[in-house]
Amino acid sequence: MNIRTNILMRIYFVFGIIFVAGCLVLWKVYFIQQYKNDFWIKLSEQLNTKYFSIPAERGNIYSADDRLLATSLPYFDIYVDFMAEGMTQSLFDTNVDGLSKKLSATFGDKSAEMYKKDLVKARKAKKRYYPIRKNVGYDLMKDMQQWPLFKEGKNKGGLIAEMQHRRKNPYGHLAARTIGYTRDNAPDVGLEASYNKYLSGKDGGMMKQKIAGNVWMPIQNGSDKEPVNGRDIQTTIHINIQDVAEAALWEALDSSQADFGCAVVMEVKTGAIRAMANLGRTKSGVLAEIQNYAVTFSSQPGSTFKLASYLALLDDGFIRINDSIYIGSGNWNFYGNIMRDDHPDSKVLTASQAFARSSNVAVAQWTDKFYKKNKKALYQKYEAFGLTKKSNIDLLGEPTPSISSPDKWSGLSIPWKSTGYELMLTPLQLLTFYNAVANDGIRVEPHLVESVTYNGKLIKKNKQQTSAKSIAGKIAIQQAKAMLRHVVEDPHGTAHSIRSEFVPLAGKTGTAKLYIDGSFSNANQAMFAGYFPADRPVYSCIVMIYHPKGIYRTGGSIAAPVFRAIADRAISSDPHCAVLLNNKVASKKSLEISLKGETQQIKALLSKYGYQFKVGDHISFMNIDVNKGYLTIKPQEADESVIPNLKGLAFDDAVYLLENAGLKIKYNGIGKVTEQSVQPGSKAKRGDIIQLKLSTGV
Repeated sequence: MNIRTNILMRIYFVFGIIFVAGCLVLWKVYFIQQYKNDFWIKLSEQLNTKYFSIPAERGNIYSADDRLLATSLPYFDIYVDFMAEGMTQSLFDTNVDGLSKKLSATFGDKSAEMYKKDLVKARKAKKRYYPIRKNVGYDLMKDMQQWPLFKEGKNKGGLIAEMQHRRKNPYGHLAARTIGYTRDNAPDVGLEASYNKYLSGKDGGMMKQKIAGNVWMPIQNGSDKEPVNGRDIQTTIHINIQDVAEAALWEALDSSQADFGCAVVMEVKTGAIRAMANLGRTKSGVLAEIQNYAVTFSSQPGSTFKLASYLALLDDGFIRINDSIYIGSGNWNFYGNIMRDDHPDSKVLTASQAFARSSNVAVAQWTDKFYKKNKKALYQKYEAFGLTKKSNIDLLGEPTPSISSPDKWSGLSIPWKSTGYELMLTPLQLLTFYNAVANDGIRVEPHLVESVTYNGKLIKKNKQQTSAKSIAGKIAIQQAKAMLRHVVEDPHGTAHSIRSEFVPLAGKTGTAKLYIDGSFSNANQAMFAGYFPADRPVYSCIVMIYHPKGIYRTGGSIAAPVFRAIADRAISSDPHCAVLLNNKVASKKSLEISLKGETQQIKALLSKYGYQFKVGDHISFMNIDVNKGYLTIKPQEADESVIPNLKGLAFDDAVYLLENAGLKIKYNGIGKVTEQSVQPGSKAKRGDIIQLKLSTGV
């Protein structure tokens, strides 16, 4: 075989391989196009389209008086689709100057010429998702919809507004930890977490397509799913009481340089939490709501727990409030350990005196004497009082009280437990017990949410949870209430400094030594728990201040004044809690009267008869009854949405209410209103005429 033949054979061989490979490629192309076409199309779509979630708008959180505590405000990211089907070049050229001027005047970051240059460049590049501005508010977004080009609508103007939501608290820090917040990088807290299944709603979704620049652009293919917005919840929080609770707590923590503290106000009959303030120091030393100490922080309650010890002794019939006990110099040896009273001023005290002066020795002697041979009986009292279980507040994170079972008690356990040591409770758990005493022995579970609604329709209403029977006998409860009042009214009582001539107060101080590094230190936890008014309780309240420094470090000197400040404001802001300021004068009067009218006029009239009272400045008109020294007030505000009840009002007062509602008045007679032509509660329409009949015989 010559060289030429050898070369040709090699060429034919290589050509054959290339020919076969080409045939295989052509066959593969044909196979893909004819048999795998649908598969590759679907794969391409999967790589270039994606289903994105559209978060539902969270429901609102309202206060007890319908004020917004938390809401979701809409914000928008604005884009332009320069390839919108109806956007012609002529339409763009006509509007680009006006749009550029609007953008420059509104945002001020670039001149109109620079904006125009960028828009023209984006148009030439056929940008389909060109970013204009992020985090645009709702009002501005609505205004932008009327700007040049954008006003032509999405199809012609190319405007794309993607809505986002941000959670806002209109009252800022007020009850911030109780209301809570949602977080992307940590668990939600507060009511936002506890009621998330109602607030969150159901997310929707939309299909987006990846375009140049790795940008995802919404596409319309019929698969979009609208989100279902969350439900609204109405809380029990009273804004005015919450405000004063936080202010009074902040002042006490700031003045004493305490580490942290809390204050809780609860409605006695219902368990509704009207205020829950929690303040602690951040790393920089600033006071802020960083933890819900009222619900989650357990500690030894100190002398505030003595109420449980005395109630057990009274209920079992071991002592009466006038029984006496010898405490000597205030030092007592219990099984080789000395217990001390801080400031003993008498060697013999009655039970009521010992409680008012917070004698450790007295209560420890009595409980040790009557329960050391039957520890189980004392523990069963704690169980009956509800002190061994959670309060069941509708917030996450509440720990179980730590009170060990009797089989684990030492000889010292009863004396020390009687004074509030060797056990752990949260402030709210202790308050729930005090509230039961104020409520004549009926225990109610605290709650923060009254109802859940959706578009004004009631979805859920929280039921009041109460104990089936009293935590103790009626006589024991009444004696305990008398002792609590004595703490404030006794000149030697540890809370006598907060005694008020305006409203009777009842409660107990507590100053617990902090257990640090394996031993008790000189640092304190100061507390005060009680209720008001003492003679007809409306609210219970607890204040806890942890590790105050300086001169005022006890429950009576630092925590009790916070309680007093809260009580004063609550009394004046809640018309159902109004009381006579000078009962001694009033009790000498036989006057019984019912009045309706302008608040200041009624106050001036009653003062002539020796009656004075406190009521919130926001109450302009009122219905008032004086009966046997008690004052009952119901507000009659000028509500522009409904026709008020005018019967019994003076004519000028009735005119004020009706004119505020925009109504016209016709009348006959003189004196006070006896009849009205439109029934109370009817919807008021501005310009309507209402006929009044007046008489001097009302």
